[in-house]
Amino acid sequence: MILGGVRLPDNARLRLYKTENRTAHPLEEFDIYDGHRPGALYEVAIAAASTNFAFLESCVRAYMGAAKTPLLLSSGMEDYFLGTYYFNRGKYYTPVAGLTHLVPDREFSAYRFHEADPVFFPTGLRLTIRDGETVGGQVCGPKPGPADTTYTTYVWVYEW
Repeated sequence: MILGGVRLPDNARLRLYKTENRTAHPLEEFDIYDGHRPGALYEVAIAAASTNFAFLESCVRAYMGAAKTPLLLSSGMEDYFLGTYYFNRGKYYTPVAGLTHLVPDREFSAYRFHEADPVFFPTGLRLTIRDGETVGGQVCGPKPGPADTTYTTYVWVYEW
């Protein structure tokens, strides 16, 4: 298997990690993948529903190995899926990412492949999202801010 122009080890296996119907409270960060083996991130799909879209301010975070400081994979959740402004242009489908379901200001589902921009991790990865975001101590997004949000996530990872 070749990912991003890199041949994966012969023992690489694609595995699916699911989180279903997980309710997160405002500003809560939680794992959608936590692996301790070498590997590569292949695809992420997320469905989420809340009473407003403030949860979309969440940065997707990748903690490499035992790192305490994350690598930010996006500046907001809709940005991670290559959308903008709370998905204001509606559904879209590309070979890299797409928005498959949208109820404006309430819920969405989207996918993102990492074939062209693989995320390799030699000693494990913890991938997280958060119900909303803060910058400089201020809550971002529409008022009154994030509410409880229910998530279902699917993370496909090559591990070896």
